[in-house]
Amino acid sequence: MNFYSPPTLMELAIQRLLRDEYLAISALKDLPNMMFPVMFKEAFIDGRTKILTAMIPVWPFPYLSVGTMLKNLNLDTLKAVLEGIDILISKPVLSSRCKLREITLSHDLVVVWAGSHEVEGLPEFMEQEKPVENSPGYGTKNKLKVTTELQFMEGHLDECSTYLLQWAYQREDSIHLHCRKLKIYGLTKATVIEMFKIVHAEYIEDLELSCLCLEDLDFLNPYLKQMSNLLSLTLDEIIYTLNIDDYRNINEEKVITVISHLPTFHHLQELYVHGVIFIECLRCLRKPLEVLSFTDCDLSQSDLDYLPYCLNIFELRSLHLTDAGHWTCT
Repeated sequence: MNFYSPPTLMELAIQRLLRDEYLAISALKDLPNMMFPVMFKEAFIDGRTKILTAMIPVWPFPYLSVGTMLKNLNLDTLKAVLEGIDILISKPVLSSRCKLREITLSHDLVVVWAGSHEVEGLPEFMEQEKPVENSPGYGTKNKLKVTTELQFMEGHLDECSTYLLQWAYQREDSIHLHCRKLKIYGLTKATVIEMFKIVHAEYIEDLELSCLCLEDLDFLNPYLKQMSNLLSLTLDEIIYTLNIDDYRNINEEKVITVISHLPTFHHLQELYVHGVIFIECLRCLRKPLEVLSFTDCDLSQSDLDYLPYCLNIFELRSLHLTDAGHWTCT
């Protein structure tokens, strides 16, 4: 039996406010802090762009996460949020109410609202540590941090990601764009070059590479070497070459040579490999992995013999091996 749960007084008040755009915006200066997250979510889902823009400069918490609402993101909604940021960073003196330091536009990151009971006793969440000079975060303390994830499909970004990158590039003195997760499905070199002029590779923690060839890995290698904080790496359907004639002449020595030139990811914790002969990449790692997955890979007997002696898998929490011949070890 389903029981009807009537809306709370707060929900009723927010619904009433959102029906009157002028009233909602004028009420922001006196709106209780606890109502901001709920009101922002409703405005985001309903596409109330002017209300979204007005809420950013008076946001009373250090963090604003729209991760759970990204399925409702469109270009107009994104522009409204970024316009609110523009208003915020253009003010010589911030509103005494505004505490905003970071906006998260990522599916995987859900930030607890500062001031709620979930963060009591967690001062490290409320206060950002002072960055160490010469560290990746040094020099960005006074910039508003915008955390996002980017996905290249056949070498192209969607219109929202393209707009965000252009917007961030024009405001690089005031905005620190932090790309936590990067997915590349197919490669267009010119687009990647332009992207890395804006995105700092050292902040990428999760990288997925799919439908690339060894030549593409060679091209990406200088950027991979900058990913000093990478925690998770996925290699999916990395083929030897796009050239059919060269494919016939490919040999294991060339594969090993390319892999050996990959950087040593000192902080890598998770490695997922699909449809690739890439057992050799384990030899390039410096830090023991926590998760290792090889699926649909042509694992030779020598590969299997090597695994028990590989120092990088002694601390695994999860191991998954699926051979192209359909045997599985978990």
